[in-house]
Amino acid sequence: MVKRRRSSGPTFQDMMRKKEWKPLPSVTLVSGSATFLKELFVKRFEEEVFGDAEPVVERFRGPPNDTQVGTLPLAKVLDELRTPSFFSPYRIVVIENASTFLFAHGDSLAPFVENGFAGGYLIGLIDGNLDKRRKIAKHIEKHGLVVDCAKPYDRPPPWETRTPVWDSELSQWVVQRAKTKNLDIDLKSAFALHERAGTDLATLDEELEKIVTVVTSRGSRQVTREIIVEVVGETRESSVFLLVELFLEGRLTEALREARDLFQRGFYSQQRGVRTTDPTALALIFVGTMIPRLRAIRRAHTMRGQGATEEDWVRSGLVQRPFLSRFSRQVFTVSSEKVETLFKELYDLDRAIKTGGDAEKLLELILIEHTGNPHGSTNKTHSVAPRR
Repeated sequence: MVKRRRSSGPTFQDMMRKKEWKPLPSVTLVSGSATFLKELFVKRFEEEVFGDAEPVVERFRGPPNDTQVGTLPLAKVLDELRTPSFFSPYRIVVIENASTFLFAHGDSLAPFVENGFAGGYLIGLIDGNLDKRRKIAKHIEKHGLVVDCAKPYDRPPPWETRTPVWDSELSQWVVQRAKTKNLDIDLKSAFALHERAGTDLATLDEELEKIVTVVTSRGSRQVTREIIVEVVGETRESSVFLLVELFLEGRLTEALREARDLFQRGFYSQQRGVRTTDPTALALIFVGTMIPRLRAIRRAHTMRGQGATEEDWVRSGLVQRPFLSRFSRQVFTVSSEKVETLFKELYDLDRAIKTGGDAEKLLELILIEHTGNPHGSTNKTHSVAPRR
């Protein structure tokens, strides 16, 4: 079973496992990149406050930076929190992008964290990680509630070499989310779902809703891979990109399976609207996709050697933030020495294919040689480990 990331406070999963949240804190901060989980948290908070009654909720958008703090005055927020409505003595104020507002008015908000708003509850949604070095953040962590809504990883961490690729945080999330819809789905089928539909949680939830309609019409609760293929349109870019991901993560069994599937069904280019089935063309697409990925990994190793962090990779444009965790795992798996070896062997592969070599067999040999053993990479010393 994949190990969960560590968090100094409760995670979304920790909170949702609780049968009751009362007594509720007057101020709650919800951090992390999983917007869908944040909205589920807010909905559950509303249910805890209002039960079956109609919730009284006011939402504000926080100022984007320090120069625009005045776009959301503190007095406006406090008035909403302390003024009862005609329908309920309770009310909830949700501030999206709350970091700047929170830090600008920390001293003024601090007394309310302990004493409350006379029936009001403040929820601040923080984009990304909360800066817990700030005084108000520490105060809320001690007297209020700070919840982490990190996006689940779609692969196990690379150091768990015996964990199958389908046993990831995201697969486990899909299984649990399906249960809330009275569906039964195993981890392998959950993996098949997010491989087809992508990793966006809201999209996955929508696909589960479609599946509910189909399986219940057939008097069943079980979600199989066949049903997923039938109901869910394949929205991931194509199997050649997944093959590259699996190869760079050192997962032989899954990479070989994906390569064989690729040669059987071909590569569909959404941009061009055509399917390529020629083995030579498919192998060359693999080589062409690998080269820029290896260049990025090489640069990451160079930057790391100069003292750069993962955040520096993002700031420099080397990788976009949504793909940082996956990229970090690949840098962890592919050492700088292995990068240079792969460049040479991809050049040799390209030349061999173009001079009449068996493209499918040659590609399979490279996969076997460089992905170590069936459970993952054999390279035990790497220049950087991903942060969990």
